[in-house]
Amino acid sequence: MTPDTHRSRPPLAFHALAAAALAWAPSGHAAPAATPPADTGVDLLLFLLAALFWVVAHVWTLLVVWAEARASGVRAPAKKEAAHGR
Repeated sequence: MTPDTHRSRPPLAFHALAAAALAWAPSGHAAPAATPPADTGVDLLLFLLAALFWVVAHVWTLLVVWAEARASGVRAPAKKEAAHGR
């Protein structure tokens, strides 16, 4: 059995209603505007808010990781001398 076998066909009344609604509606309602109005002020504000959120989230993450490492006493591994005696 495939998932397609469980799908039923949409009722014919639905198709008729959709066709009637599309025929009745003016053409301006059928398609989005060719060029939506742009508000660059809002776009810039949203971009700056997203950038601020990104910076705060990453700084907070680094601060938490640093505090966890400091609290647990984890230290960076000591540099091992090379096998060649250097």
